[in-house]
Amino acid sequence: MTTTYSASFNNGPATVILSTVTLTIRYTDEHNTIQEEHWLGDHIQQLETTPTGNILHYRYPSGATSTLRFSDPELLKAIKKNFSHQKFAGNAPARAFNSLLSKLVLITGIICGLILIGYIWIAPWLGGKVADSFSKETEISIGQQMYDATIQGYKIDTAKTRLLNQFYRELNYKTGYPIEITVVQSPEVNAFAIPGGHIVVYDAILDNMKTPEELAALLGHEASHVELRHSLNGLFRNLARQMFLALIIGSDSGITSVLVENADKLKGLQYSRELETNADDNGLKLMYENKVDTEGMVRLMNLLNDASKGQGTVVNFLSTHPVFEKRVANVKEQLKKYPSTPTTNTALQTTFHAIYENF
Repeated sequence: MTTTYSASFNNGPATVILSTVTLTIRYTDEHNTIQEEHWLGDHIQQLETTPTGNILHYRYPSGATSTLRFSDPELLKAIKKNFSHQKFAGNAPARAFNSLLSKLVLITGIICGLILIGYIWIAPWLGGKVADSFSKETEISIGQQMYDATIQGYKIDTAKTRLLNQFYRELNYKTGYPIEITVVQSPEVNAFAIPGGHIVVYDAILDNMKTPEELAALLGHEASHVELRHSLNGLFRNLARQMFLALIIGSDSGITSVLVENADKLKGLQYSRELETNADDNGLKLMYENKVDTEGMVRLMNLLNDASKGQGTVVNFLSTHPVFEKRVANVKEQLKKYPSTPTTNTALQTTFHAIYENF
């Protein structure tokens, strides 16, 4: 025998019959005609308990809604049992748990989304800002660790290293950093700056230099990358995503570890056109202030361009420090501000010749 229950529907009495998938409501409409509605359990939205009884909320496929009101505790028990697999029939703690779980999933999704946005877009920008916040002392300390990690893969030419450092001291460039130059043996035409003051020069880049002014231009350019913190900022931007994760799960020591572990990337670090132009301008300024012929910067660029055309050497310097037309034009324009005058420091010529006597 089918069990029936009493309820209120459309402000009138109704009889409720339950099955495994539907709740049937039998009622009399305004025309005194007996009608039936069959509510699918999947479309029942909520079972609400109030001080005056219980309310079942239903949403039709069309989007319209309706309610069934009842106070029979047996009907309440039967609905919870019959539709126990439906979310609406869970007890209060279960509904609260489901609601809490949904909120946790949403919050977790938002956090993960923000981390992803930070990882892809914000991290490189933030990397530059973090680099700017580093004190000079910290930069020099990290730079020394990076130098120690990098130089292990090279064979140092101690004689040329000594002479190039002597040459640099005679230039008397004021950068605010303890510049130390290391010459390494390599067929590649390259040179790169390490944050904090170290500059690594490949001996192949020295091969075709004819004048001390060309060497002064090269060292002025690389020293400018150090002084203007281009190396530190560039490395932070390139490794920003790794450091972003290090910040989330670690500390400042984690950032230092990432930098040192990736120190070898400095030799291939690519600078933007803006940074290259800034280094050129500052290099010209250093040359001019120390009475070195600024025309040497133009000759250096011509030399590097010539070295890249059909020669057997690997010209990595141009891939990381591209000589583009606007850059050359800018140097020539800057010569109006830093005009070419003969080099007056005779010690530079002496040391320059001593360098090439060691080839």
